[in-house]
Amino acid sequence: MRLFRRKRTSSVIHHEVFYEDEITSVQNRPIFLGRAFSKARYRAAAIFLLCAISLLLGRAAYMQIAQGSSYQALAENNRLRKVAIPPKRGMIRDRSGRVLADNVPRFQVTFTPFNLPNDQAAVESEMSQAARLLGLSVNDLLPLAYATGTARDETTTVADEMPYAQAMNVAIALPSLPGFNLEVGSKRRYPQSEETQSLSHILGYLGKLSLEEYTTAREDGYRRNDEIGKTGLERSYESMLRGVLGEQVSEVDAHGTVKALVEDRPPVDGTDIQLTLDLELQKTAETALKDELQKIGMTRGAAIAMDPRDGSILAAVSLPAYDNNYFSGSVSSTYYKALIQNKDQPLFARAWAGTYPSGSTVKILIAAAALAEGIITPNTTVLSTGGLHIGPWFFPDWSPGGHGITNVRKAIALSVNTFFYTIGGGYESFVGLGVDRLSSWMKKFGLGSPTGIDVPGEGKGLVPSAEWKERAKGERWFVGDTYNLSIGQGDLLVTPLQVARYTATVANGGRLVVPHFMKQDQAEAPLVADNLEQDLQVVREGMRQTVTDGSGRALSNMSFAVAGKTGTAQWSSEKDTHAWFTAFAPYENPEIVVTVLLEEGGEGSSVAVPVSRLILQKWWELRTARQGAF
Repeated sequence: MRLFRRKRTSSVIHHEVFYEDEITSVQNRPIFLGRAFSKARYRAAAIFLLCAISLLLGRAAYMQIAQGSSYQALAENNRLRKVAIPPKRGMIRDRSGRVLADNVPRFQVTFTPFNLPNDQAAVESEMSQAARLLGLSVNDLLPLAYATGTARDETTTVADEMPYAQAMNVAIALPSLPGFNLEVGSKRRYPQSEETQSLSHILGYLGKLSLEEYTTAREDGYRRNDEIGKTGLERSYESMLRGVLGEQVSEVDAHGTVKALVEDRPPVDGTDIQLTLDLELQKTAETALKDELQKIGMTRGAAIAMDPRDGSILAAVSLPAYDNNYFSGSVSSTYYKALIQNKDQPLFARAWAGTYPSGSTVKILIAAAALAEGIITPNTTVLSTGGLHIGPWFFPDWSPGGHGITNVRKAIALSVNTFFYTIGGGYESFVGLGVDRLSSWMKKFGLGSPTGIDVPGEGKGLVPSAEWKERAKGERWFVGDTYNLSIGQGDLLVTPLQVARYTATVANGGRLVVPHFMKQDQAEAPLVADNLEQDLQVVREGMRQTVTDGSGRALSNMSFAVAGKTGTAQWSSEKDTHAWFTAFAPYENPEIVVTVLLEEGGEGSSVAVPVSRLILQKWWELRTARQGAF
């Protein structure tokens, strides 16, 4: 028997019930409940649980083994804060060591979202504090704080060129601003460019990375807020000048507070570079060209001084110019707009990017080609009576009465068109070079392709041919086109640097040098053709006669012998001609080539020769002061 006991406590009745083993129900209700699920359901549930546990264990094993290193890196990143230390950019000096580009310190505040604390309230508090210190609106900073994906790793500059007092206030607050960093960076300075603005085309300037540039440069260690060489030598030698970023790694807690310094890797400063350019000669060339342009009421021109022995650029002027200091840091939109809208294009490096008809300067090249091809000898003569008649067309000399009996030396000295019409295109029974050989020799002397100078943006010019005219204009080539090409007119286009280069080739005995600004050892330049020295000597004699008896007589009384060639290039039926002069000196042992162009300057002998004289005279003075070693 099982005992039933009832007791009463207050209003609640508690029962203790004892049942006999055989009793299975009370008041028709079962004492014991049987299985709620069938065996099949139990089995299915067990299989499901086993599969779920297996999947979890498998996933855990995969994360631990296969992805362990990745998660370890993430954990380390959560624990470590990395701060880049920018290197000092290399300086740029002229051939005598005078500084053309250096650095001045500047304070800037950078921001990296990844370093922020995880708590949203703490983030907003930090953004508010930073905004007050930087003089910004919190709304300027919050979008950066909530960046997602890879953008959280990117460092951006939120304040630049800060005053010292403000920078010190930020430095004091930095322990409570884990997302921010105060960098003592550098600002590029060009100490000579304000006075000698033509240096700006050569040196170039730095600028913030564009999104496209950053996409490519990120692999090389650039940060989103870094600067990069945009133009000129700053761009060409970016990898040398930039240096290598350093890095400081600190251990931080969950609130972003630095607890310990883990690693401190100092930056590697950029390499200083020295140029072949001479600052004093550059100043003289710019002043001489600018003054002559002002005299004739013009503003655009170029001048180049180069060593014909190895292609070293001694001076290179493009006018008008600009001051690249305005681009250091961040350029004023007003200043930049004024430059862009200026019809004279001050940002345009005419010395190596501008293309123009060569005018008569190309005659020295054509004379060399005709001698080399056996079209003429040094004693071949042509009768100049004022021009050539071809059917209804007349191709004039610049002198209406002509120049009489003319050989190649006289043709160069007096720039006799009739002689070059004849040796270029032929006349009556005389067979000239023809367009194919003319084009071929022009290309041998470097026309129609870049010279390879170590600054970006070089123009390549144009050497026309029969095939080119058919393709570009849908017209056939006529003998008149050959005549025009023979005197540097028509569709022929050259840069001032290319003219300086083929002048150097004539001066140095036939070697096609590569112009360059960077001072470094140069391999010997290749010959444009074999067995050309005697032919080029004849051309040099003609260029010397240009100075002693021809259109360059203004240079005949200099204390050293100069040889040259004037040029007057027609390019518009409504505007004045371009004025050219190209020369080398000393005549017996050439050490310098000077090429001058004045756009719409008129006669080369009237305006380009005086500019060349001032440049050559300054070079001689410097050379003498340096005891013959320029």
